[in-house]
Amino acid sequence: MNLTNTVILPVSALGMLLISSASQADMQPPIAKPGETWILQVKRSDEFDVKDATKWNFQTENYGVWSWKNENATVSDGKLKLTTKRETHQRNFWDGCNQKQLTNYPLYYTSGVAKSRATGNYGYYEARIKGASTFPGVSPAFWMYSTIDRSLTEEGDVQYSEIDVVELTQKRSVRESDHDLHNIVVKNGKPTWMRPGTFPDTNHSGYHLPFDPRNDFHTYGVNVTKDDITWYVDGVVVGQKKNLYWHRQMNLTLSQGLRAPHTEWKCNQFYPSANNSEQGFPTSMEVDYVRSWVKVGNNTNPDGGDSQGGNSCPDTWVGVNSVSISSPTQALRKGQSATIESTVLPACATNKNVIYSTSNKNVATVNNAGVVKAKNKGSATITVKTKNKGKIDTLVVSVI
Repeated sequence: MNLTNTVILPVSALGMLLISSASQADMQPPIAKPGETWILQVKRSDEFDVKDATKWNFQTENYGVWSWKNENATVSDGKLKLTTKRETHQRNFWDGCNQKQLTNYPLYYTSGVAKSRATGNYGYYEARIKGASTFPGVSPAFWMYSTIDRSLTEEGDVQYSEIDVVELTQKRSVRESDHDLHNIVVKNGKPTWMRPGTFPDTNHSGYHLPFDPRNDFHTYGVNVTKDDITWYVDGVVVGQKKNLYWHRQMNLTLSQGLRAPHTEWKCNQFYPSANNSEQGFPTSMEVDYVRSWVKVGNNTNPDGGDSQGGNSCPDTWVGVNSVSISSPTQALRKGQSATIESTVLPACATNKNVIYSTSNKNVATVNNAGVVKAKNKGSATITVKTKNKGKIDTLVVSVI
């Protein structure tokens, strides 16, 4: 054995490491009830001993007035620090009022972000956060959001899901916290943004904090189930909404966003305001830890996924892996009908809905129930596509 550059730990130190690792694996969320089994999701949890770029994206996509910089996210003394700085710069900017992309648009602030590379949905998420000293002007946030899938166009399809675990100091009072929901859903054939301001009954939950969030660390959590979304502050329930639209896979995110008086809201987006003062900047939020758990059945692996086998489905989102299409016959006479069947795997997939289409409506049509009707001689390709992940299979039907 080559001992060069090898550090030999005392037995006591090695024991402490083993105990620490085991304790973290066995850690249960504060909302766990007797008899429940929860698993810590390692890929979406962090004690911030190091800046881990394999777990977090610190240079994610810019959006609106928010310009993210890797160097604005630092880790030291077991804390993640996200800093907003007064830095003049130019980049592309979407002008929602005029519906066009602008180039070399002047912006005045940069900030830090940490977006998880792993995604998830149902589970309990908690972070211990100390807010930024500057108020008003920035909003420390702990949230989760999905991609926007414009290919989902059926009535009721959810193109986007966002759950704000907490947004601090963005209102007139420093003690007002927001625990909101955002989504894009197809209504009356059109994608519709549902925001807390316009749909408060389903999308807004607010709370008056019994403390100033800038002065110390506090825990902010959310429990997401198939039926409900429940928010917590320091272990106390502060809000609950029905889970109507928030079933998509989402990235867990920590960020410090710019707010009034340095922004103004118009045309359904934030624009930079005339106030680009240096006063109060730089300013930072700090995060002590992020922890994510899922309550699981007998056939669930940590960080999602179906391990196959077992008789119970996990209490978490399970994505689609494949779809296959079959029919009792592939040859029909004009006027005949046949019902095709689609099998979506895994069997525990949360959203097993599919969409059928035909390549030639003059030869054969297909409805949402998979009923194919022969119209005229020829051949047509029937396609089935899953609403989750867009998995596809095809079947050629001949009309004779």
